[in-house]
Amino acid sequence: MQIKSSLKTSKDNFVNKEFQEEKKVDINILLNRVKIEKKDAIKKNFLITAGAIGTLAITGIITIL
Repeated sequence: MQIKSSLKTSKDNFVNKEFQEEKKVDINILLNRVKIEKKDAIKKNFLITAGAIGTLAITGIITIL
């Protein structure tokens, strides 16, 4: 019984150590990801705005003709 329990605890300790090592996160990577997401959001909003203005311009030109 003691051998099984000691093996189980050593296995649990090994698993816990793996999870502790994986939880480390580099703050610079996260900050860069946020910057990239903001740039992508600005580009997306710019394209939507340009499309809306273009649509209005084309509609206005067609209406005038």
